[in-house]
Amino acid sequence: MNYLVLVKTVVDDNGKRNVIEKIPYDGEVSLKSAYELCECETIDIKEVPFHAIPLSDVIVFLPKMTFIFDDEFLLKHSKPVANEIASLAFGYGRLHNQCLCGNVLFCETNEEGENFPFDEIYANALVKQLKTLGNHVSEIKFTVQQPTMTFREF
Repeated sequence: MNYLVLVKTVVDDNGKRNVIEKIPYDGEVSLKSAYELCECETIDIKEVPFHAIPLSDVIVFLPKMTFIFDDEFLLKHSKPVANEIASLAFGYGRLHNQCLCGNVLFCETNEEGENFPFDEIYANALVKQLKTLGNHVSEIKFTVQQPTMTFREF
């Protein structure tokens, strides 16, 4: 069985919590399925290289993988909340200054640019690494950037 891995930050009456889901999935990840899983209408797709994340008592190694996330999240939400696990995995503070918000989908990308789920062993290992990141999110101060748009007159 193959799996996509989805990371959510849920804010409700119980406070804020991170949720990591392993979703059974076969075949190429379509735009329609990415929109549905990320709960959005516009996505951004970024490949992140293999990297190590040093934390207080452990180093988390994350493989090269593809991140799919809402490209317009900051423009559509008045009080956006950081998806801390996905931001750390994205390389927040080391590889990127961008804090991710909303649902973030993880998958693999082949040479033709097609996105595919992970095999079960790979997905299980990734979930374990993401949970380790989740245990350390309190060590990092996440700053959600303000949305910026520049309009030019012609």
